[in-house]
Amino acid sequence: MAKLKKLPNNHLKYPKNIFPPEEVIVDGKKWTLYRANFQNLYSLYDYLKSNPETNDVIFKTLQSEENPVAQSGKPYNEALEDLLKQDDTEYREFIKLEGSINGAIKAETSKYQTVMSVQGGYLNVPAYVAGDPLCYERVERVKKPKFIKMHVLISYSGSTIPSQVTNRAIIIANIIKALESAGYSVDLNAFELSKLFNELECTTVNIKRHGESMKMTDLYKVLCHIEFFRRLLFRVIETLDVEECWNQGYGRKCTREFTEEFFNMGKNDIYFDQPSKMGIHGYNLADDFENVIDYLNLRDKIDVEKAKEDFRKEAVKLKLKRSN
Repeated sequence: MAKLKKLPNNHLKYPKNIFPPEEVIVDGKKWTLYRANFQNLYSLYDYLKSNPETNDVIFKTLQSEENPVAQSGKPYNEALEDLLKQDDTEYREFIKLEGSINGAIKAETSKYQTVMSVQGGYLNVPAYVAGDPLCYERVERVKKPKFIKMHVLISYSGSTIPSQVTNRAIIIANIIKALESAGYSVDLNAFELSKLFNELECTTVNIKRHGESMKMTDLYKVLCHIEFFRRLLFRVIETLDVEECWNQGYGRKCTREFTEEFFNMGKNDIYFDQPSKMGIHGYNLADDFENVIDYLNLRDKIDVEKAKEDFRKEAVKLKLKRSN
């Protein structure tokens, strides 16, 4: 008698990463949500390295392993080990362009307040004559913490070319640095969100939290390696308890409006869609950068023309270096 196949129920074995299916309402419709979360790349590596059981009921063929290299990048096992690998030549070039717009950040107007104290600063004569012990005043700069949460879509359409993927990652890195230089605390959440019939799949990878410095190697691996999505995140999906025919395309991508509602994004949240949606064409980094700044309405924080000139200079340097 043939053994009946069953769902893996990985939420019981890996409760910190995989969550039980739950019912959610998005866009006026009820969905069954299958959710996975990883606090960092090490958490994702540990999960996949442990060889969690796959959903053989639905995924009779594992595209994470079987898809050709031309379509999905490095083989699965190599892509997994790359999560712990040190930087390479392409990463070093990425880093050079990542720091290109430091001089293009617009300074903010500082706000100040007068503080009274028992000593120091300037003597307030009326307060002194009245016998007020707080008779000295000084002017202090008002520092108010400003928080921004960035939601970065990991997945993208099959027609997306590598230069679009790379340009988007460079732009994201530069915008993070610009916002932090302007006094913002940035939290970055990378995610994959897909739907199929009445089911939703959401996988999130935390790259940067408020108060933490940005690990550019993590950003590069998540956003620049096509195998991160088409191998590693495909494998995560293959370990979920989905019941619809996700093996035929691994779901459909959700719209910006749907995603904003799903994550309950606030007015200060920033959403990075797939490259083509943001005007990133992959042919000219400076033009792609300007299109994204307009898409996100960030011209008040970044001098676009100065940034474009910086990008052009760095691109020329890299071109000359490659030709030598």
